[in-house]
Amino acid sequence: MLMRHGALGLLLPCLLLAACSQARPLQPAPPLYELWARGGVDQQGVRNALLDCGFPNAAYVDSTTITSNDYARGEQCMLGKGFVYQDRYTLCDTSPQLPACQAAGGKPGTNATQRPPAYTQWAQTGTDSQGVQQAMKNCGYTTVIEPVDEMLLNDIAAAQLCMLDRGFHFTRPANFLLCKNPPMLPACRGKVINTRNCCAPPQAAGQR
Repeated sequence: MLMRHGALGLLLPCLLLAACSQARPLQPAPPLYELWARGGVDQQGVRNALLDCGFPNAAYVDSTTITSNDYARGEQCMLGKGFVYQDRYTLCDTSPQLPACQAAGGKPGTNATQRPPAYTQWAQTGTDSQGVQQAMKNCGYTTVIEPVDEMLLNDIAAAQLCMLDRGFHFTRPANFLLCKNPPMLPACRGKVINTRNCCAPPQAAGQR
């Protein structure tokens, strides 16, 4: 599934990074190179510019190959090269709290979806908040606030498994763990999660 900017929670309900905002249900998202234009630049030139701006692919990317922050940085790079975005919003329009957007002059919090920091999702008897955050860093989290903004999905999955292995309790239901949701990630292969004891009880339908 393709990643798209917007509310990129751990479940990543909208993974499309291209044209999710305008595409009709079940319609495939257009490739990235169709979403950017500049006078006098042909399609191959657009492709080359996308790759030069850090996109791993000029057609389709997802959250296993690029982070939200790097995607935003790539968009800002394209704008800086004089390209015009053909879709409705760039990632910095909807998620200005991203470091790449702030570096480009974005205002933190504007139109941003505020979620509790990731360190509140882990608990262990006798471990305070600082201890949780240190354990997360030891397990590979590069940020304890909003990992989905700055980490690839496989890296988050590996860090979550590490926290479980170290006896931490996930304060959300098990279906919020990446290894309990598709797509199957390399870090998840062969890993068995004790869903009865690892996590909060399942939520009733309609609960958040």
